[in-house]
Amino acid sequence: MKPERLMRGPALAWHGPAGPRPWRRDRRTDPKMARVPSDLPVVTREVGDTLIVLGPGTVDRLPAYLDRLARARAYLVASPSVASGRVGARVTAALGGRLVGAYARVRPHVPVESVEEAFQEARSRSPDMILGLGGGSPIGTAKAVAARLLAEMDNPVACVVGALPTTYAGSEMTPVFGTTDFSRGRKTVVRNPFVRPRLALYDPELAVETPPRLTASTGVNALAHCVEALYSKRATDADREMALRSAGLLIEHLPPCVARPTDPYLRYRLFEASMEAGLVLAGAGMGIHHGLCHALGGRFNAPHGELNAIILPHAMRFNLPVAEGAYLALAPAFGISARGREPSVVEEQVCRATSDFIRGLGLPQRLRDLGIKREGLAAVAQDALHSDSVRNNPRPVADVAEIVKILEAAW
Repeated sequence: MKPERLMRGPALAWHGPAGPRPWRRDRRTDPKMARVPSDLPVVTREVGDTLIVLGPGTVDRLPAYLDRLARARAYLVASPSVASGRVGARVTAALGGRLVGAYARVRPHVPVESVEEAFQEARSRSPDMILGLGGGSPIGTAKAVAARLLAEMDNPVACVVGALPTTYAGSEMTPVFGTTDFSRGRKTVVRNPFVRPRLALYDPELAVETPPRLTASTGVNALAHCVEALYSKRATDADREMALRSAGLLIEHLPPCVARPTDPYLRYRLFEASMEAGLVLAGAGMGIHHGLCHALGGRFNAPHGELNAIILPHAMRFNLPVAEGAYLALAPAFGISARGREPSVVEEQVCRATSDFIRGLGLPQRLRDLGIKREGLAAVAQDALHSDSVRNNPRPVADVAEIVKILEAAW
């Protein structure tokens, strides 16, 4: 394992001032070229109260990172498949006596029933950290459980959240989580500053067993964070710079990782990208794209990443009137030149390139591919209209009919 570096400052630790360090990408992403030994440093960085760790084998240092955060009693939250597999076993072994319990029944979209079960079990173990292992649902469940525990405590840091992502959803970087009441077909999104993870540990060795389709769909979710940041009203210039850098990494490394999911170098680079996308999401917020995905997930229990893959190109087209600079900036990542061309032509080409990129990953293209019924779209539109994400969209949404039009195009 490489020596650990502790880096601070406004720029990301593993990037130079002009962008990513040259990593001889051609040899690692082109299957026709010879493999070369990986050079993947272990890097740590502090962003606010969050300790970010990136590097292979870092899961084995979990006790040291918990010591650094003054945590001694970890409660693990994971899905059944991750908890019972090699990844769960490795995390459990690394935690040793610091593991006071585990909830291994996480379900997609964080059902309120799952949160209640996990909360009751965790409360009986008196943890000082809820550790989410896996994708957006386990980490979201960990946040929801921590929020419930903190509501009973006087000290807002008596129990904190940690995250060990195995996908690219970005939840590990945000103070946001969503819970779903399937009996009402409604997903509720909550922002709570006290559940932003205090530890986000990205070990590419934990991700090599993530299935290709889940890799692809959560990678597109990360790309969507970048796209929405580029035209967000809340984004800073630094957010947009980070979003472009992350999008470039995703566009370059996601397709080969889907083809070669056990390649730790590609997993490492995608974690770089998703970490930056998550930071962008935390700062710039969400727009109509994510508002629609949340509403659809709450109604139909469809995979969030695959909803991202279907909705993103349509949300991008809806925002064309306010996104000229955003799409022109994104064009080079898709190999599109804007020199001497009408901006409107380039913008539409970026939307088409996004669709082609997603199609090339083998992801669904239509809502009906996920079993979503056309007659349910009006109810989804009504739900989405009241979403904070939709209200924050840079192009105002006039009424339900505008949302239905987007959904019909995606159906």
